[in-house]
Amino acid sequence: MLNVDKYGLWFNNYCYMATINEQQGLREFIAVVEQGSFTAAAQALDVSTSFVSRQVGRLEDRLGARLLNRTTRSQTLTELGQTYYQRSRDILDELERLESDMADLQEKPKGLVRVTAAGLYAERFVAPAIAEFMQRYPEVSVELNTAMQVVDIVAEGYDLAVRMSALDDSSLVARKVVDRRVSVGGSPAYFEQHGRPKTPEDLRRHNCLQLGAMEWRFAWPDSVRSVRVRGNWVSDNASAITAAAIRGIGLARLAHYYFDDAVARGELELVLEDYEPQDAATWLIYPNREYLPTRVRYLVDFLAERLKDGVGPR
Repeated sequence: MLNVDKYGLWFNNYCYMATINEQQGLREFIAVVEQGSFTAAAQALDVSTSFVSRQVGRLEDRLGARLLNRTTRSQTLTELGQTYYQRSRDILDELERLESDMADLQEKPKGLVRVTAAGLYAERFVAPAIAEFMQRYPEVSVELNTAMQVVDIVAEGYDLAVRMSALDDSSLVARKVVDRRVSVGGSPAYFEQHGRPKTPEDLRRHNCLQLGAMEWRFAWPDSVRSVRVRGNWVSDNASAITAAAIRGIGLARLAHYYFDDAVARGELELVLEDYEPQDAATWLIYPNREYLPTRVRYLVDFLAERLKDGVGPR
């Protein structure tokens, strides 16, 4: 529990900086930089474009310097603007930190959390868990993006991503939730017509349904290697891939929860299970900050527990 007296001075500083923020247009300036345009910034702040332009203009007048180079189609930071943006971002991060400390005093997380999670996993597991979280903490609001595309969570302003692969960006934090089984499946009719692959190399002569990647990773006793596959069906939607596999179009390789129901009904059969690597997992990914807003930290901990229970290894 935080000491209220200890944070009394912080709260006074918060009020002072909040006043500066409103008077000098830091909020509007940062929104223009991070949203990419005055129009997008106005939409994000729920104000008019002219208001944002006026606030940024007044900020530049007070500083006696140009922060943004404006054209009819884009805005770019000047060298001075880049420095000012970084310092302004630090100030607003401090504001968020202080707001979170105040929330900690009340032990009630509040505010908006933006989450991205893809496909059936988001629909079947992430969304119900978030709904349960919001019942527990009604002052938290959530924006959930379930598009299949992997987004840049920092550039696009997301607080948290639920992903099926580990990090390739050292500026982010990845928290492993649970191991995840991946399988190759095909319909009985497909196997009757084309035979069953006995080793991963056999896939080179099979029609393999593509979810983006043209190489499938498998584990041999001595190493993990990739097999380059090909096929006549490509989609960015795993449910569409599953439907094609059930119809006998070809073989699919997806997370087990896409196949479970079809396998139980006898519509799909799994192959090459002894070759599946054991390094697949579900991860919670968020910005690598010294501090996380209370609402984000609470949701990360909640999802880590619920997703572990809901989709454990089998």
